[in-house]
Amino acid sequence: MGDRFWGRIEFPARMIDEELREALEREEVEFKGENLVEKCMQVYGPEVYMEDGIFSLDDQEANYGMFSDLEDLLRNKSIPFDRQSGQAYDYTPELVVFRPAQNGAPALDLTLLLHDDEPFVIVREIRKLLPQGIEGIKAYLDRHFPAYPPLSDYLKAL
Repeated sequence: MGDRFWGRIEFPARMIDEELREALEREEVEFKGENLVEKCMQVYGPEVYMEDGIFSLDDQEANYGMFSDLEDLLRNKSIPFDRQSGQAYDYTPELVVFRPAQNGAPALDLTLLLHDDEPFVIVREIRKLLPQGIEGIKAYLDRHFPAYPPLSDYLKAL
């Protein structure tokens, strides 16, 4: 067991199958029959909700703010997800974005360190690029902070 602090993971609810359901139950998500039961916020338990087709699991006591087994399963099943974790002790908040390979584009698996919910930009690197002008800075940003489709793009059948 490691340090426990806040984490949230989100993915398209329509992609929940039996294997994913079992993984979610290991995260203490409760199901009733075929339907999700939105858990009431508990003092030390996870909060589950769905909004606009996106399933969200919010846990104040996630191991290092992550859902490692669930994230691995989602990657292996090519299910897109976003996971955000909070700050605790020496751990910087981060955003993990996974988008599966699609239409010839490679999979995207980003881990971005955050400050005030925005990715860190290394000013030293930007300064080095100033002589190259806006094109050099744009290339750096595209390489380190590529654009990615929102989870809502995956709500329709693939």
